[in-house]
Amino acid sequence: MITIAIVGGVALVVVLVTRGSFSQLFRLPIQSIWMVLVALAIQILLAFVDIPANRLDDLGFGLVMASYAFLLAFCFVNLRISMMWVIGAGIALNALVIGLNHGMPTRDNEVTTRSGRTIEEPIERTAKHRPESGDDLLPFLGDRLQVPAPIDEVISIGDVVIGLGIILVCYEGSRVRRRRRSSSPRSERTARIAQRMRQREREQERQQVREPEPQRERERAAQPETVAPVAPPGAKEQHALSHDSPDDTLGIELDQVYARLAADEHAADTPEPREDEPHGP
Repeated sequence: MITIAIVGGVALVVVLVTRGSFSQLFRLPIQSIWMVLVALAIQILLAFVDIPANRLDDLGFGLVMASYAFLLAFCFVNLRISMMWVIGAGIALNALVIGLNHGMPTRDNEVTTRSGRTIEEPIERTAKHRPESGDDLLPFLGDRLQVPAPIDEVISIGDVVIGLGIILVCYEGSRVRRRRRSSSPRSERTARIAQRMRQREREQERQQVREPEPQRERERAAQPETVAPVAPPGAKEQHALSHDSPDDTLGIELDQVYARLAADEHAADTPEPREDEPHGP
């Protein structure tokens, strides 16, 4: 427990030294924190309550494995948090060696006396720890790493991994990151095409606004003109006021008026006979 508290302090110092954001760290989306509280309550209970020696292999062992089950479930629920899997791996290593050996194989603790002599202090059998033996499975995963004074504790490889995971989670959780761009090639290609289309539309709008009037006139002049179709020879010229259909009464009356005007003009052009001209016999 002392080692875990020291690791927590080191993690906070790392966040401070690397200029991380504590507010960002405290906003981590941690779920089911009650599982950790239950696991810690079981561990504290086993540390301060004496379980009878004849119940260590069933009741004591069951409570220890239950606490590790809660811790593993907590890590699994929060796997989306960066580096949480490292803490889960360390807890799994400790749970594995405890489950295989019905307790954590622990080497004798080396203690330095006042006279300067180093002696080995035997480990008492508890619900979680037991002295190591030659029959242990995966003994290298047991409590074999000596932490020097003033801590004077023996820890396991799993404990080291857990401490490293706590530091990494605090470090990664305190980073203020920008929004990540999509790593999918298809989405990146779609985003580039959409950006090009928006840029092209903006360029067209600016060109229409800034384009001078003579340039527009030249573009209109450059366009091919539509030539009116030529009427075939002999076709009757249609007057602008001529009627469109035989039933058009107004058109018929206009034709009659034009015919009378044409007759009057023809009569005016014909010369009248002179009186002194001889007449026929």
